[in-house]
Amino acid sequence: MKKYVLGLLAWLLVCASLPVQAADVSISGYASFAGTYSDSKDSSGTEVPYYFGLATNKAQFDTVDNDIGLQFAATVSDKVDMTVVLHARGGSNNNYSIDTQWAYASYHFTQDLELRMGKYKGPFYMISDYKNVGYAYPWVRPPLEVYSTNPIEALSGLDVLWTKDAGHMRYLFEVYGGNGSHTGQVLAQVADGSGGAFTAGQAVSFDTPKSFGINMSMSGDIGSVRLGYYSTDVTAANFGITNQHGSFAGLGFTIDWKNIVVYSEYIIRDTDNTTAMQSAFPDQIAYYMTVGYRIKKYLPYLTYAKIDEGNFKSPVAQVQDSVALGLRAEVGDASAVKFEVMRVSPQKNSAGGDYGLFNSGGVKDGNVYTVSFDTIF
Repeated sequence: MKKYVLGLLAWLLVCASLPVQAADVSISGYASFAGTYSDSKDSSGTEVPYYFGLATNKAQFDTVDNDIGLQFAATVSDKVDMTVVLHARGGSNNNYSIDTQWAYASYHFTQDLELRMGKYKGPFYMISDYKNVGYAYPWVRPPLEVYSTNPIEALSGLDVLWTKDAGHMRYLFEVYGGNGSHTGQVLAQVADGSGGAFTAGQAVSFDTPKSFGINMSMSGDIGSVRLGYYSTDVTAANFGITNQHGSFAGLGFTIDWKNIVVYSEYIIRDTDNTTAMQSAFPDQIAYYMTVGYRIKKYLPYLTYAKIDEGNFKSPVAQVQDSVALGLRAEVGDASAVKFEVMRVSPQKNSAGGDYGLFNSGGVKDGNVYTVSFDTIF
């Protein structure tokens, strides 16, 4: 795959340098860099990292919040174009290794109807298309209570996209399907109960051999509404899972009216009620509400988020809520600095587990501090 991508990028760059109009190539990019700190401790006073070490009691500047990406887009003809997105993410599991986020060709039947084939971003959330582009949203990171619930980044297959502009409204309807090989992280509560078979945050591979989904949205001058559903089979050898089933549904909306900014989203993850699936991908519901008020180049905001048990009460389900107070400040035409303080409160699930998104149980309340710089270019 790496050779294929490097070859494709070389072709795009060659086309960009040719004097003939073989292809019209554009290059754009984004970057996010952040520093984190947490004062979270359990009842014995032991420091407890938040979300696989995203924040600890030492200031960190190399976490998964750090993300750099480049997009190469080539117009091959009036009907065909190609897109490749490469990104490099920080953190111990990623170490800034280059990954192909998107790599697909598009065929435009009409101005409104498009078929994409290749590797494309899974449209599972309201901001899936730009989840890694920190400049595009108010938070230092999308609320993890919701945005940690689906570890799938992209799928390989077919994606049919219909968009329609009518007056001040834009309508989107998307049907997609395919398969993919992905990497997730082992929950701390699963690792602690595995007798040493797993460690918290360990990267494990899984496949989605039969995936299908729909994505619909409507947007206008003052906001948007989005609804989506995704269904797939799952195979994960580390957990002894073969062709079991899971689904993921989400509803969200945004408001940007005068100086008022609102984001909200609700998701449901529902998987087969087997021990293996409920250990690897426990049923969950999650939601958040963000309200902000724009004051010239500043956007102060407040977010409440919650993750809770889903339909099946898995013993490793994550339960917590958080309140975050943040400030976004524009520092140029395409750059922003953000500050956020978040109070996180894990709660017990039906089996008594109280990990939330921490690396161990027993944390009553913890604070996570983040400063970030985001830009597009």
